[in-house]
Formats: sequence, C-alpha cells, structure tokens
Amino acid sequence: MLAGVAAAITACNSAPAATIEFFGPTIEPPRGLAQIQPGISVAEAMKRLPALREDLGGVRDKLVLDSGVRDVRLEVRIEAGLVSSLVAVVGPNARMLMTRAWGEPQVTRDSLGQPELSWASEVTGWRVKLDCLERNCLVEYLPYHALTAEYFGAHVTPPSDLAKLRVGMKVADARKLAAGLVDVRAGLPTGVDGVRQYVAIDDKTSTVRGLYINIPAHATPVIEEAWGASLTATELGKPVRVWLDSTTGWRAILRPALGSSQDLAFEEYLPVAQMLGDQVDVLDAIPVLGVDVDELKVLFAGQITQTGRDYVVALPPTEWERGHTKVALDTQGGKVRELAFSITYKAHPPARDTLLQLFTHKWGEPRPSEDDGQRILIFRDGLPRVEVREDTEHDAWKIEIR
Repeated sequence: MLAGVAAAITACNSAPAATIEFFGPTIEPPRGLAQIQPGISVAEAMKRLPALREDLGGVRDKLVLDSGVRDVRLEVRIEAGLVSSLVAVVGPNARMLMTRAWGEPQVTRDSLGQPELSWASEVTGWRVKLDCLERNCLVEYLPYHALTAEYFGAHVTPPSDLAKLRVGMKVADARKLAAGLVDVRAGLPTGVDGVRQYVAIDDKTSTVRGLYINIPAHATPVIEEAWGASLTATELGKPVRVWLDSTTGWRAILRPALGSSQDLAFEEYLPVAQMLGDQVDVLDAIPVLGVDVDELKVLFAGQITQTGRDYVVALPPTEWERGHTKVALDTQGGKVRELAFSITYKAHPPARDTLLQLFTHKWGEPRPSEDDGQRILIFRDGLPRVEVREDTEHDAWKIEIR
C-alpha cells in the first residue's frame, strides 16, 4: 500500500522536501495534528483543525492535511465516523530526519516479535512509531503516558469509559455512553503506552459480549503493584490470572493474546459470600421461598424465564463461573417452594474447601447422609431444609433449599 502512495507524495514537486524542521524539536504530530486524538468525532476533529479536508481521491475513511512538503502525506484515519489514528506517509529518509530531530529511537519488539522503532515524550504526551516498508515509511502518532500502577487504580474496575458499560447490554444503549469504544472495532488507544481499549460485540444479538484492554507483556507486574498478587485459574484448559474485588463486584482476567501481548478482560460477578448472606433461613441474593409467583416476576423482571410451572432466575456469575448462576425455582400453589443451583470451582480447585467453609459459616456444621448411594451434606433439617451435594464430574457444589 505504501508504494501505491508514493506517487501522491511526490506529485507536488513545487513544494520543498521535508527536513528536520518539519518534525520539529519536540516529539509530537506536526501541523497542528496534536489537537486531534483518537476517539473524537470527525465533526469535532474538523472543528479543532479546520485545515483538515476530505481526501480528493475519494477515500471515505480518511481526512488529509496539507503537509507543506512534497514527500510527506498527513492523514487522519476514520472508522465509523470517529478518528481511529493519526499517520504520516513519509519518504525513505524518515528515520534519518527523525533521529536528527529527536535523537536515537527506542528499539523494542512488538507483540509479534518484530523490531519496532519509536520515540516518546511524557512532556508532550505523544509517542511516535516508525515502520518502513518498500519505498516509504509509515509514521503513527499515539497519545502517550508511561504505564504505571496509577492507571489501574487501587480497585479492580474497568478504566475510563469502559466502566460505563456492562456485558450483555444492548449495543444501542452502549453507544449512547461510549460511542467511540463501541464503534471502533480496531480498539482505541488510551494514551497509556501500549494499552488499547476494546468492546467486543455479539452481532447476532446486538449486545456487548466483552470488555477488555490489550496490554504489553511487561504490564503484569504493574497490575500486581496496583491490585496485589493474582489468583491462578484455568479457562478452557489454559492458565489465566484472575483478580477479584468484592468491593466493586468486578473481576479481571488476564489472558494471552496476539504474540506477546495480553488481554485483560473485565466482568461483573456476584461473590458467593454476598449471594448467601449470613441469615440461616434466607438466601440474600434470591429470598423467594414462599413468595407468590406474580411477585417473583416483578422482583426479577428481565432475569427470569418460565417452563411450565417452574422458573429459572439468572444471577451474575460467581467467582469461578463463566456464565450466569442459574437458580431453578419449583412452585406449588402459585408460590415458590424450592430452589436449586450449583456453584462451580472447576477453574480454581482451592475454592472447593473455601465454599464448604462458607456453607458452614452460614448454616452450621452439616450432618452427612446418603441418598441413593450418593453422599449428601444436610446443613439444616428444619425450615428451610438445606442439602448440599458435590458434583465431582463438573467440580461444583449443588445446593437445594426447600
């Protein structure tokens, strides 16, 4: 593609060639482009920098800015009506000019292990990446601040506008809160070195499927500085790191991503301790024994489904559950008489004994018994009766309350 742009770069032969003065003494975009940041609308970009114009070549996914030199093409690239990136297509002498202007570049490896040249400045708040192919070089300008524990904060919660969104919400509603994150599928740079934010969309249901940031490999100790040591778990048979925060109700899951990069996904969860509560005769998250069916439908509107005379309420996942915690409700005479649900520990086996301790804290020491040759733990004989079985096939505790 860069070779195809060469003619456009050199067409205006009356203009001078770029020199170190074009790049200037400070690391930042030239010609006023520093007023533009990824994520703002096209209308806002053109308001901030009126010299921007549509590409005369008819390309709709970019705006162009006159560089004033014959061997540099300045572009503001667009996705879904929003600025996605700022780039300059420069002649093959780009590295020499930028080195003379800013000094030697930092030479690192990108997520695929390829060499990456860049210059960065905390003072200006910009990072400049250089990628030379064929006859021209691509220069990308990214907002920049060093990645520190301050970015993650003291508690597990999604950063910036991601925190406004929820997995499962309608895309139309998410767009009202954070249009840039929702519509720019390639992710938005955060202004923090190597971090991009993403919203994964389920196109079939038009809902938010996931919230995550892509981070460099060296971010792991920075996260641990902010949130403490992670817990180890497995996800689809692969190891992941997990941080749980019962005060915010968010968990963060660190997974391998492309090359050496990582994805840090954010999901809401319901801590088992909060789900159970401390009262021996009531389940805090779903206090429904004896409740009229009509009242039940009001209490859990949008969370409840019906099959015959029975119902299922979908609660947020517990610590080690990937999907909703589904509570099956059996009714009789128009009232709830029994509920049953499972709490899994498969992803984190040490949670097995922790869960058993929570049950004992709530209901007291269990009485071992058997039912059709299967061992059960009877925590309460009275009202309500509480029975717990271990499902060793699925690594979960099955609880029945009636």
